[in-house]
Amino acid sequence: MSPALLGLVLVAALCHASWNTVARQHAGHLAVLWLGALLACVAITPFAVAIIWRSPAAIPLTGTAVGGMLATGVLHGLYFLALSAAYQRGEISVVYPVARGSGIALTAIGGTWLLDEHLSLTGYIGIAAVSIGILLFAIPGWKTRGRGIRQALAVGAIIPTYSLVDKVGTNVVHPIVYIWVMYGLTCSVLLLPVYRRFGPRITLLARERARGIAVIGLGAMLTYLIILYAYGLGPVGYVVAARESSVLFGALFGVLFLHERLTGWRLAALGAVLVGLVCLRLA
Repeated sequence: MSPALLGLVLVAALCHASWNTVARQHAGHLAVLWLGALLACVAITPFAVAIIWRSPAAIPLTGTAVGGMLATGVLHGLYFLALSAAYQRGEISVVYPVARGSGIALTAIGGTWLLDEHLSLTGYIGIAAVSIGILLFAIPGWKTRGRGIRQALAVGAIIPTYSLVDKVGTNVVHPIVYIWVMYGLTCSVLLLPVYRRFGPRITLLARERARGIAVIGLGAMLTYLIILYAYGLGPVGYVVAARESSVLFGALFGVLFLHERLTGWRLAALGAVLVGLVCLRLA
């Protein structure tokens, strides 16, 4: 894994930890997540339209392209529903590591079997070390405040599925166009459940929670746009494993800004993730 690719993915991990922290501050409010996705869709529209205008081939109407965009739109809708439910029930110290860590190995296996990607022994060791480290972050909270675990595992099951779909999709569709269509479809999938639950309160929520919506929407869009570009530079298993170092950033944020204790479990988890990142760099 090249230094440039690793650096790119670590930037995405930092962005991801940041917007998820804000999402948890809003208790996984589904309308806030939906408004964030809508803002992201609107923000990226001019860029996507300009790309299509200059090169219609940026969005080919092939079965692979259309199927990939439809699938990722639906999967991300389910992802936001599961993430909302998880953050409504559980704390980020439990939900985030379980959700992010449970899908890493599945993504690597899927990339090997379905996409014919070849990972080195060092790469497999790195993926295993990151997975173990992330799950170590969750153990203390899991034992004492295990709410939201099922929903977090649902998120973890969706992640490898859309990761593999997006790896294929971005090989044929320009990443900016791809993420634009994805957000449009995701907003459409979530429109009915959001309207049923919040209806006319949407406008008020948009005004009251504008800052959080902006951070979630633009932060998530930037994160995923970086990852879509990274998929074109290396095996999906490496990219996803390195991306999940966002849990490391989340733990550091907790210690530095929220005055959480650096326990033995967390030190072990940090060590495992760091070993994994070194292995991924050498892979």
